[in-house]
Amino acid sequence: MVRTVTVLVLLGLLSLPAHAQKRVALVIGNSAYQHTPRLENPKNDATDMAAVLKQLGFEVIDGFDLDKVAFERKVRDFSVALRTAEVGLFFYAGHGLQVGGQNYLVPVDAQAETADALDWEMVRLDLVQRTMERAASTNIIFLDACRNNPLARNLARAMGTRSADIGRGLAQVESGTGTLISFSTQPGNVASDGAGRNSPFTGALVKRMATSNDDLSALLIEVRNDVIEATQNRQVPWENSSLRGRFYFNLAARPAPSAGPAPQPSTQPQPSDAAQAWTVAERSTDPAVLEAFIKYYGDTFYGAMARARLAELKRQQVAVAEQPKAPPTQTTTAADTKYFPSQSPYGSLLVAEGNRQAVYRDFDAAITDYSEAIRLDPKYALAFHNRGAAYANKGDRDRAIADYDEAIRLDPQYALAFCNRGRAKRAKGDETGAGADINRANQLSPSSCR
Repeated sequence: MVRTVTVLVLLGLLSLPAHAQKRVALVIGNSAYQHTPRLENPKNDATDMAAVLKQLGFEVIDGFDLDKVAFERKVRDFSVALRTAEVGLFFYAGHGLQVGGQNYLVPVDAQAETADALDWEMVRLDLVQRTMERAASTNIIFLDACRNNPLARNLARAMGTRSADIGRGLAQVESGTGTLISFSTQPGNVASDGAGRNSPFTGALVKRMATSNDDLSALLIEVRNDVIEATQNRQVPWENSSLRGRFYFNLAARPAPSAGPAPQPSTQPQPSDAAQAWTVAERSTDPAVLEAFIKYYGDTFYGAMARARLAELKRQQVAVAEQPKAPPTQTTTAADTKYFPSQSPYGSLLVAEGNRQAVYRDFDAAITDYSEAIRLDPKYALAFHNRGAAYANKGDRDRAIADYDEAIRLDPQYALAFCNRGRAKRAKGDETGAGADINRANQLSPSSCR
C-alpha cells in the first residue's frame, strides 16, 4: 500500500504568491441540535471547509455546534477581522428556514415554540450579509442550510394564522454589488444531508476548491453538475451573483494583469495529484501509509486531513489496547468480504473500515461507512447486515431488523443474518420469530447460532 501511495505522490500544491490579498472566512457547522434530531454532516462539512480555506490562504474563524450567543459572538469577531480584508467568505452548514421571504440560520439551542422565536432564537442571514458588504469589496456566501427542518413545524404551530409565511427551504436572496451567494439547492427546495462524511453540496464544493484552478463561476458550474449527478437531479445548487470580476481561490491561477513571458512548466505538484493520492490513503488503517502521504503532501489540504486521520487512528489504537472489547452482536469480518464481493471497487474497503470502527465501538462512524458502501452498491448484502449489527449494538432493534431483512432478501442463504435477526427479535420479545430465524440459521450453517 505504501508503494501504491508513493507512485501517486509525485507533486504538491502550487505555492501562493507573497502579495496575496487578505481574505477572511467565517465557517460554522451546527450538527448537535438540542431540540431536534442531530444532523450528521454539518460539523464535518465545516471542518473540511475550514481546512481547505486555510490551505488557500484564508484567515479562518470557525465555530461548531453554536448556540445563539456563541453564534452572534462569532459574527462579531468576523466583523472585526473584515475591517482590513479585501475578501470575506461565510460558510454555514446546519438548519435554516425562511419566513416571509426572510432567511434565518438556526443555532443549536433554538426551540421555535413561540411566535417571537425568530427574534430571540435565530440569526438572520441578512445581518451577516450586511456585515460583510459594509467591510469587504468582494464577498462570498455558501449556504448548506436547506435541510428538512423539524423546527419549522414548531414555529408553524406557534404562529397560527401567520404560519403560511413559513416557506420550504430557503428564500431567494438579492446580492449586493461585489457579492455572490451560493445555495446548496434551488429556492424553496430541501437539500440532502448526505449518507457519507459530507453533504452532496459541500463534498463537491470542497473537492473542487482544493483541486481546481478555475474561477469561482466556472467552479460552481462543476459543483452543480456534481450534485445533480450525486442526487439524481433531486438537488440543483444555484447562486445569485453581482461579482465585479473573476474570483480565484487559487491565487496562483489568476491571469497575469498584462502580457509577459510564457509561463514555464511547473515543477511543483498539482492539486489533482494530492486528491488522487488521498483516494488511496484516506481509508487506510496503516499508520505507515498515512505517514508516507504526509511526507509528500503535508502542506496541502489533504495533508491536514491525513494528520487528523493519523491522530485519530493512534487514539483508537491506544483505546482498544487499554479496553479490549468486542461488540455483543457479531459483525461479518473484513476477511469475509471475499465471500460477499461488492460491485463497487470501494465497497469492500468501506465495509472493512466500518468493521474496524465497530470493533472500537464507534458505531455511528461504522454506520456511516456501511451506508456509503450501500449507496455505492445497493445490492451489497454484507453492508446491510453489518449496518444492522451496528444498529443493534446501539439499541435500535427496528432499524437492525430492517437491515437484516434486506440482507436476507439479497442473500437467502445468509446464516449470520438470520441468526442476528433472531437475536434482535428476541430482544423485542418476539420469541416465535426469534426461534424461526435461529433455527433457519442453524439449518444453513450447523451450530452457527447457538
